Amino acid sequence: MLAESLDFMQFSGMSFDLPGFTLSESVAPSAQYPTPGFTAEHSGSTLGLEILESLQLPPRPIILQLGELFFEHLYHIFPCFHKKSFLAKLECGDLEKDAPLLLYAMCSVTARYHPETSIRKRSKEWYEQARFSYDLTRRRPDPAVRTIQAVLLLVFHAWTIGDYSTSWLFLGKAWRQAVVLGLNRMDASDHLSETRAISEYSCASGKIDIESALEREESRRALWLLFIMDRMHAWPTGWPNAIPEIQFKVDIPVAEAIFQGMNLDLRDSPFVNVPFTRNMSRLVNAVSVSKDSPNVFHYVIVAHVLLGRVSELVHSLHTSPDSLEYAEDCTELDDMIVKFHLSLPRTASSILEASPADRGHVAWLHIILNTMTILLHYRRNKNVSVEESASQFTLAVIAARNVAQIVKDASRISIDLLLSAHIASSLYIAACVLVIQWRLTGDSSFKEDVDLIALLFGRMDEVFSFLGLKFKIALEHDVQKSLEDLQSLRKRGFKGMLADCTKWTHVREEVERRVPTNNRPPSLFTCVPFANRSFIIQP
Repeated sequence: MLAESLDFMQFSGMSFDLPGFTLSESVAPSAQYPTPGFTAEHSGSTLGLEILESLQLPPRPIILQLGELFFEHLYHIFPCFHKKSFLAKLECGDLEKDAPLLLYAMCSVTARYHPETSIRKRSKEWYEQARFSYDLTRRRPDPAVRTIQAVLLLVFHAWTIGDYSTSWLFLGKAWRQAVVLGLNRMDASDHLSETRAISEYSCASGKIDIESALEREESRRALWLLFIMDRMHAWPTGWPNAIPEIQFKVDIPVAEAIFQGMNLDLRDSPFVNVPFTRNMSRLVNAVSVSKDSPNVFHYVIVAHVLLGRVSELVHSLHTSPDSLEYAEDCTELDDMIVKFHLSLPRTASSILEASPADRGHVAWLHIILNTMTILLHYRRNKNVSVEESASQFTLAVIAARNVAQIVKDASRISIDLLLSAHIASSLYIAACVLVIQWRLTGDSSFKEDVDLIALLFGRMDEVFSFLGLKFKIALEHDVQKSLEDLQSLRKRGFKGMLADCTKWTHVREEVERRVPTNNRPPSLFTCVPFANRSFIIQP
């Protein structure tokens, strides 16, 4: 009966088979629920009351606990939620009625921090239900911004469990939905464009008037996080950015304290947002304006705009890495990064100097800045003098050591500052550079930094089901490479390192050996150079 009652959720081309599940396998009932991978061949005997319960959100007291845990452990990773109004709507049940998709997503990412094992185990169920629910959304999701916020959580969670295909596709879908809703041009100066955006947003969300200043600010933050996640997908893979800057006119959000101090009754904000401009010099110059009241999320945004430019250059199909044009473009971007560093106030230049509320963003900011330096200076040394090549790689090594120092400083405060999928790939790239320098020079101080990052991947593995393990195994493999292989990686540059598929074959085999079948990522992977989000690991 229950199987028949789910028929209304089936569409042409959609099956309800769990990824990696076959009828011959024995799977716990709690893991079987309608998802985009569950076939209609399953009989009602495999779908009982326990499965029906797994489709439901937890009781409200548990939801409230998870909401508090979300803001305690994860808010610095998702700074697009107004805490007071969100928790109020959570407590009265409005979010359960209006945005269950968001709650399923929130529960899935936060469950790992709950003290009860039974709650932590349900993370997978809530993720699958949220993923299924989002699959059913169309081009005008309702509620609009809550749907975008849910996607941010889903994409992040997909990274941590190895479900990279889902994260990539959901990012693209969410961007298209944002465009249809006009959210991508919410701060466009063209009056007709702005009016049309407001009209489309109001129509989609069921509102008859312009949204409050708080809702607009929450929308800005959600859209910028979507932009940031898009850039985070692109740079390790060679895939193009999905969100074009020229079609993105969302101004820089106000400082965190101002945002959290807003209320829903505020129709027009008395605060002026920094306009987003594609002129990089003006964008960087705007960073130094408010040194007395630093807006660290503003700095994180500018860093990812720069990261997008660096990624487009490094992975360009038109400019050869050996050309003079490429070298000049690298110098121009590197100069901009230096200028950006010098524009930052002291409180945003050091984790130890930052306020407690800003430390997570400061760590994130400087790890990304050093990642860009590595990308620009870890170049192929073909047709380049030995002296010039050594000089360039030295700058990459310095940036990698800076990343290790950030890990040291953050670890003295709270390990939670570093347990983020936003920076995991950057940590791995830094570790690879340090491995090459250690093995080729014999300097044991580099090994100490490598060991430190390896320990951090171990801590990630305790929180995330796959992310830390993947990079930990890959790093172990890199450490065991021969000197000849490391010299080859050194000469081939950043792209050459990404195209090294041997490590990912090794990672796949090790995951198969170490991880029980029912706890593996949604699908194991093959290596296709520059074809996937996480260092050419292709699900």
